[in-house]
Amino acid sequence: MMKILLSLTVLAACAATHPTTTTPNEVDPILAVRRAQMIQWLHEYDVAGVYPTDDTGMPLSVFQDARGVRCPMAELMHRSGRDDLVAMVVHANNALRLAEVHDGPLYDWMTSSGLTHDEIAMVQGAMSFDTIKTIEQLDQHVAARGEVHGHLETAQVALRVATAQALPVAARERAAARTRQAVKTTLASLQSSGTTR
Repeated sequence: MMKILLSLTVLAACAATHPTTTTPNEVDPILAVRRAQMIQWLHEYDVAGVYPTDDTGMPLSVFQDARGVRCPMAELMHRSGRDDLVAMVVHANNALRLAEVHDGPLYDWMTSSGLTHDEIAMVQGAMSFDTIKTIEQLDQHVAARGEVHGHLETAQVALRVATAQALPVAARERAAARTRQAVKTTLASLQSSGTTR
């Protein structure tokens, strides 16, 4: 146990003495470019107006529908070349809410997108299950599509307006994710070498 504590202390000290290329309050130019691209792709997705739907044409809150139409966040992953992540989610839990993701390759993509965790949840929430149920009860396809379009327009405006404040948050989230991964890797290495016994 003492060896684990010593190793974690050393790891934390190394992380503290080797900062990333930007401090948490600076704007990471790579994240800024990715964020701008995500916002542009989201706009193009919204303009196209093709959203996941069920067999009756009602909007569906899934990563990808039966016709292969992706939700806004799945589309951003696809456009960034990560069809593997889209396929992973569709196979494992097509109704996954990204707000619930806090580690793994999906989270790595999220923290490198230039969007904050809260912003990703906002974009994905274009059509919540509760909204779908309400609209289904009213049987208003046009209203449902308008609801999705209105949410995406709001998300685009919010993302553009919040860029200056959100990029430092995105950088901090990315740094925290990298630190957590380094700790996990070190612990796994210690466990596999028998050091933790």
